[in-house]
Amino acid sequence: MRRVALLVLFFVAACGSFGAAQPHTLSLAYKAGDTYKYKFHSTSKQTAGTGGMTIPVSVDTSANETVAVKSVDSSGVADLSITLSDFSLKTVAAGVTNTTTGLPANSVEVKIRPDGTLVSVNGNDLMAGSPIAALAGVGGGYFIAAVLPDKAVKVGDTWSKTYDQKDPIGSGTVHIVSDSKYLRDESFNGVTAAVVETKSTSTLDLSGPTQGTPGAMSGVSVKGTFTTDVMTWIDPNGHRVLKSHSTAQDDLTINLPTTSTNKSSSPVMQGPLTAKGETTSDLAPA
Repeated sequence: MRRVALLVLFFVAACGSFGAAQPHTLSLAYKAGDTYKYKFHSTSKQTAGTGGMTIPVSVDTSANETVAVKSVDSSGVADLSITLSDFSLKTVAAGVTNTTTGLPANSVEVKIRPDGTLVSVNGNDLMAGSPIAALAGVGGGYFIAAVLPDKAVKVGDTWSKTYDQKDPIGSGTVHIVSDSKYLRDESFNGVTAAVVETKSTSTLDLSGPTQGTPGAMSGVSVKGTFTTDVMTWIDPNGHRVLKSHSTAQDDLTINLPTTSTNKSSSPVMQGPLTAKGETTSDLAPA
């Protein structure tokens, strides 16, 4: 009798193991009118170079983040309005520290595919004149998500995606090669979350906005690479981002046009500028 009981327990345990290995559909499925609130925090250490000089720069940013779902199309692409408020910004450049609080809220509208990749960014004050702000602010910044699979997966499964993102305010593209893995299931705030990690390399070849773009600098070009490692906790039933953590390394060359204060004056700014460093960003539930 005891042996039978042990066999029953073994069978139940085995069934439980098989159940745990069942594939999950890991995707983002937003609904118009939904709102999500997070805490955003980012630290960045960079070395900026120009004219043979290098300047260490560090930036620490924290803010409250609200993601409002405006609409979702038939393919599942969600139009999101992302607002950051209650900013706290600390910068250290060449040994000089500045801390700023009480900055006005900034919003950006982005379109996101169900797999977490970016479709587009609508230009506004946050993005104006800066291809790097557009990329760091969304692709590796305010909206942080691993690249999710196109089919059901189980723990241990891997997938790769290669795709391009268009520069939202200029011309050119960002070519992205990503490799992802479903690492594990983990309890988080009462939800059994799927933990997904994506490692990617982005190659940038961008030029600045055309003359006449409000607030933009014409003639800027940016070339270089980003490497990122993003870990995201996904609610497989609610199809939403619970939290995310990312690290990124950048190595960029920024060519600026020669500018002057008037037609007769000498040039006061010209490239190239270089930037190299690393950034860590977190999204956590508010």
